Formats: sequence, structure tokens, C-alpha cells
Amino acid sequence: MVFSMNAQTSDAAETKDTIVSKNKYFDTLKGKISIRTNFSSDVKSYQIKDAESSLVLTQNNSYRTSFTFDYRFFGITLGFSPKFLPGNDDENLKGKTELSGIGFQFYFNKWLQRVSYERIKGFYVENTGDFVEGWREGIDPYIQFSGLQTTTYAWNTAYKFNDNFSLPAINGYIHWQQKSVGSFIPSLDYNYVNLELKDTGDFTEIKSNEFNITLKPSYFYTFVYKKNWFLSIEASTGVGINFAKETDVDLVQNTSTTENNSFLYYTYDSAAILGYNSDSFYGGARYNVKNLSNFDKSEE
Repeated sequence: MVFSMNAQTSDAAETKDTIVSKNKYFDTLKGKISIRTNFSSDVKSYQIKDAESSLVLTQNNSYRTSFTFDYRFFGITLGFSPKFLPGNDDENLKGKTELSGIGFQFYFNKWLQRVSYERIKGFYVENTGDFVEGWREGIDPYIQFSGLQTTTYAWNTAYKFNDNFSLPAINGYIHWQQKSVGSFIPSLDYNYVNLELKDTGDFTEIKSNEFNITLKPSYFYTFVYKKNWFLSIEASTGVGINFAKETDVDLVQNTSTTENNSFLYYTYDSAAILGYNSDSFYGGARYNVKNLSNFDKSEE
């Protein structure tokens, strides 16, 4: 769920002065600061497969929250996962997960640029029952990797073709979409992921570095109902390439082995955003479906 409050700055003494109509399809909210609180159930998981088994590593954060501040063409997001949220208070079974992140977004007419950083430490084995005989869900602790840490740096560059469509209207409260309209919006996603596994108990460490580049054509359409309500639909597909380097370190022998891999993959994503706008409030909910598959099924 997404909730927002908006405060006027000193150059916007009256509500009517805060709205500037650039065209008949959306308004620009001048002199307003958007403050949003976001609650998300997006959880990171990693699946490790071999010929005989599959290991599913998941962070112990059922929900996360973030605060976003938008002003004119710029926005900043701070993310974390508090224990008081449901599903985040079962460390006795799943172990402790530390999560923090920060992101920046910039709007330049037709362009949208996002940059983000995220750190997660502490994972548990979701399918512990496959490895521990007699294990009881909800009673026995999961297998835990408290020393597993991932650090992600991500960049996203998007370009919209239709001047009447507003990306900020669905991503932040600095535009207000007034009429239904859609646009083709291709984007380029690129991210770097560093994974480190320490304290394994057998005097070994695992280090992995991945770099991904994805070209993703997308189409967005926003339906506006009675000016204040909107429903925005997104559908996209894309292709990308992954470059990975994994190093296993033997702390006893003081030796290491390194393996390099690369593969092509394709994605298909969709999203639906239902929201409400007014002069001083924005609220809404977003639902995402994301899929990534390797072209070579034998390597998944």
C-alpha cells in the first residue's frame, strides 16, 4: 500500500497557485513536497540448484517500508524493514535479517532516471524440510545463513514517447494525470550484485559478483475516472545478459577457486496501480508480477 501527505512550500500560498497546466492531459503541481510512506511485500529469494537438490534462500522480512520525498523533478527514497510489521518478528525461527536502502529518481520531461543501493544481510533456507528429516514448520528453526550478505547497485533509464502521458503521476505526486492516455516507454536496466557468504562453519567463504544489462520495451496506460481516481496498467518484456564471477575461498589451505559464467535471459513483467489524487492527498496500491528465465533451460 502507498500513502502520501503533501505540504506546500513558501512559494505556494494558495492551492490554486500550486497547479500549473502544461497541457490538457496532466497538471504539474508547483511548489509542493510529496511525502510518501510505502509498505511492500517484495522479498528477495535466491535458488541454488544442482542435479539432486534445490536450495531456496530467503530473507526474513515479510514486509518492508520506505519513505519517499518528491519535489519538482527530484525524489529520494529511504528503505528499511521494522520488526513491528507482521512477519518480521520471528527471528527465533528464521534468524535475523538486516535491510537498508536508498534510491534517487530524476524526471526530465521525456526521461526518467533511477539510481538505488540496497544491502541485505541474513537469510534462511525456505525449504529446510527437504534437508532436515522430521523438521516441523512453525516449531523447529529453519537452517540459517546469518553471514550471507547481498549488496545491489541498480540503475534504470526510461524514455517516454507520448508527451501527454506522465510517469511522475504514477511514481510520485508531482504530476496529476487529468485524462486517460498511454505511451510506449522503453528502458535500459543495469545492476551490479555482490554476494558474500561467511561463517559457513566449514572454514570456507563464497564470493559472487554479477552484472546484468536488460533492454525492456514497455507500454503504460492510465485510465482516469472522475479526475481523482486512476488505474494505471504496465506490461513489458525484455532481453538481457548476465555476467557472473564466483570465488570459493578455503580459509584453512589459504587457496581459492574462481568460476566465470555468462548467459542470456528474457523477462516479462506486468503491474497495476490503483490510486486517488486530491489537492493535498495521494493514496494507492501497486501490484507487480515479475518473471526472469534463462534461454538455456538446462542452466536454470
